[in-house]
Amino acid sequence: MPPAETRQLFYFNGLNSAIPENIADNPKIAEVAALAQRQGFAFHPVTVDYRSAEAHARTVLAQVSDAAEHVIIWGSSMGGWFARIVQLMLARLRPGLRVEAAAYNPAFDLAIHGHLLVGPQEYKYSGERYDWAAQDTAALVRLEQSVDYDAPLPYHVYVDRDDEVIDSAMSESRLAEIAHFVVFEGGSHSFEHYREAVRDFENGLRRRSVQ
Repeated sequence: MPPAETRQLFYFNGLNSAIPENIADNPKIAEVAALAQRQGFAFHPVTVDYRSAEAHARTVLAQVSDAAEHVIIWGSSMGGWFARIVQLMLARLRPGLRVEAAAYNPAFDLAIHGHLLVGPQEYKYSGERYDWAAQDTAALVRLEQSVDYDAPLPYHVYVDRDDEVIDSAMSESRLAEIAHFVVFEGGSHSFEHYREAVRDFENGLRRRSVQ
């Protein structure tokens, strides 16, 4: 039997993305995996189909070790939104557990912006096309409304100023008061500043660990 995992880090893909079979193929994810290794966290990359977000959330919660002492939940774009949701669900399920969330260019307020998802979509890796329906958005809104999104739990948000999908100024207006919020000049929605973000998070993690 493998040893119990007392430190776990979960990573979620964005909408229409996926965790590659070889993590090295995605430097953004590989950088987080390297952080996990340096800091002694078991790394759990999870591909999420957001049409079944609630089911995926329950699956992730079941993967959190009974022996867990510190859990980090991380994601990009829709995965950043999902990381916050899962963090809040886990904190409610396991009071007293140290749970942090981190996000690159995260989505937010799907009750307001979720209608923008409705329509034709395509998975960028497989090329599969599908239609995102209004009921798919409604399911995400219900999931968002099932938690206290603004709860005072550690949320680390990193955005690129030139994100062409999610307006960085709107992100700052909504999230800066509830998160450790860092803006990098330039970049894009793909988030080119992942090395700087991981360095900022890791420096903060060291400080938080000695407090």
